[in-house]
Amino acid sequence: MKKWLLISGMILVVALLTGCLTPKVNVAIKPNPIELTAETLWENDLHIKDIKLQLSTSGFSTSYTIEGGIVAVVDEDGEDVFEPFTFDIGATTIIVPGIKLEEEGPEVSLAPAFDYDGVFTKDSFIQYYDENWKGKELKLSVTIKGKNPTTGTAKIVFE
Repeated sequence: MKKWLLISGMILVVALLTGCLTPKVNVAIKPNPIELTAETLWENDLHIKDIKLQLSTSGFSTSYTIEGGIVAVVDEDGEDVFEPFTFDIGATTIIVPGIKLEEEGPEVSLAPAFDYDGVFTKDSFIQYYDENWKGKELKLSVTIKGKNPTTGTAKIVFE
């Protein structure tokens, strides 16, 4: 019995020292990749809609605050397509490993990337898209802010 307690205690100490029990909320973006066409972008006013955030917990905490999130879109060179924006969550929760949730993600406007000022017709937008965006990829990232921030990413593919 003493041997079992000693081994259990050592495992707990090692887990604490290596950060295995550090609380955090991991995030994944679904779908991945996000596949867009000129028609869907036009119909959605140049917004990416229906993004889901799959959240999963790891570690332990009796009071973990999820402050909010940061959304960024970068091009193939890693440059911001537009200024990243934030959203508030402001939730405090208990963290135990293995809890999985799916939440609605924020809508992301791609209008700044298209230099869109409202003068396109549907046909002219489709032509502009085909000439300038078809075949390109961007990367969407969502960072969940809290004591231990985590980031999920997804490709944005222009088909």
